Amino acid sequence: MTDSWNKAREAYRHTPIPEELAFAVASAVRSGSRRRRRLQAARRGLTGLLAGCACFVLLVNASPTFAQAVSAVPVLGELARVVTVTEYTLDSREQLIDVRMPALELPENTDLEQRINTEIRARIDQVLQQAEERAREARDAYVETGGSAEDFIPVVIDVDYEIKCQNGQYLSFLLTETETRAAAYTEIYAYNIDLEAGRELTLRDVLGSDYLELANEAVRAGIARREAEDPDASFFHDEFGFTSISEDQLFYLNENGEPVVVFEKYAIAPGYMGMPEFTIALPAE
Repeated sequence: MTDSWNKAREAYRHTPIPEELAFAVASAVRSGSRRRRRLQAARRGLTGLLAGCACFVLLVNASPTFAQAVSAVPVLGELARVVTVTEYTLDSREQLIDVRMPALELPENTDLEQRINTEIRARIDQVLQQAEERAREARDAYVETGGSAEDFIPVVIDVDYEIKCQNGQYLSFLLTETETRAAAYTEIYAYNIDLEAGRELTLRDVLGSDYLELANEAVRAGIARREAEDPDASFFHDEFGFTSISEDQLFYLNENGEPVVVFEKYAIAPGYMGMPEFTIALPAE
């Protein structure tokens, strides 16, 4: 009985794994991650909106055809500020690329619209080019160190966007690039638009001249509160800890129009804390 078991175990260990398996697994993981993220985003959006408005927003941002159809409607067209203009997937042995590219529509300010859309396209092109180069380098290094080219797990590159705030005064959305190899690396770009003034927003525009003090106080209070409430929460302190937001601090506006500052991974906390975010309350008028 023991000999039979040992022989069966050895046969199992030496069974060749189909070369398509690693590629298929990576593709499935990528697809599942995107579906989960979109479902979570949809749930967050539906929480604070009426069902009819939420469905409209989701349709506009998921379907370019629907967006074009409603753009001729005077009232509804004004609400359709961000649409998906390009969506494609590229699978290869080196990388799995999934892109959903947004475009800004500003009927009253075509100059700003063109500038931001050009910047988005250029940024995505640059991000993809650099990610593809890293994927080729990773594959070459894997082969040079003795690995089989067929066993290399493709690098997953995902480009997507999420609308954070959309009302008659402000539009705020994030463009996100996530690159997954042994671990996931995410880079975020924020676009915050003052629709009335027709220009991009700064923290000073939203919080006033005391924006630096208000933001720093909110971050310090947020760090203290999280560490007190969550035993697993941890932030750097002393000379490695948070001192102040930067002049070009990444932020977006939430659905209430409040700025939310975002810190890169490892900037103020260990990696397992991800990218910490802190909401800053608007000053009393």
